Amino acid sequence: MTDAPLGWAGRLMDWLRFSTRLVLVNVLFVAGALAGLVVLGVFPAAVAATTVLGRLRNGSAGDSLVRDFITAYRFQFRHANRVGSAFWIAGVVLVLDFASLLGPAGTAMPAPVHAVLLALSTAAAGVTVAAAATAVGLCSRYRDSVARTWRTALMLPLVSPAMSLSLLATLAAAAVVFSGMTALVPLIGASVPLLISGWLVGHRLAGLEAAGPAHA
Repeated sequence: MTDAPLGWAGRLMDWLRFSTRLVLVNVLFVAGALAGLVVLGVFPAAVAATTVLGRLRNGSAGDSLVRDFITAYRFQFRHANRVGSAFWIAGVVLVLDFASLLGPAGTAMPAPVHAVLLALSTAAAGVTVAAAATAVGLCSRYRDSVARTWRTALMLPLVSPAMSLSLLATLAAAAVVFSGMTALVPLIGASVPLLISGWLVGHRLAGLEAAGPAHA
């Protein structure tokens, strides 16, 4: 009779410990992003956080999260920024595109043309987001060249629609939840999306590794 309460207490402590670490990783992500003045800090921080969160998922994180994050951040800083540069450029282009389509110039277009262009821009934004999340997952697992990482990050979401849809649905759901519960953003606003997206990408890559070389 005493095993069950102890078992539940142990699980509760595990969940509390895991939740506390999620908050810590979120703080580390924000600190890493700010250390790189955001533009140069977001991708290295995302890769470092995904690396640490992967260890949390498989139980190999230990008690050195801060040190592990800093080590991964420093090691990945240059490479992650080179990989991330393409996504920053794509993001700027998409923002300008949406600003044009949703502004006076866009509304002056014929309705069918406007609808088609808006749909294409939305699809391009979805592919870009999925590719960026995939690139973060790739950098946390491998150290390929920048060009090969770009190629895999673009192709993998296209040939893995289930993974892509799951990624986009997860990020959309997180955005909805955090927009309604803004107090959670400074606590787990980055760590939870990175945890789930890292698991989705990692699961897909593990399947490819089991079937053959992931980077053929």
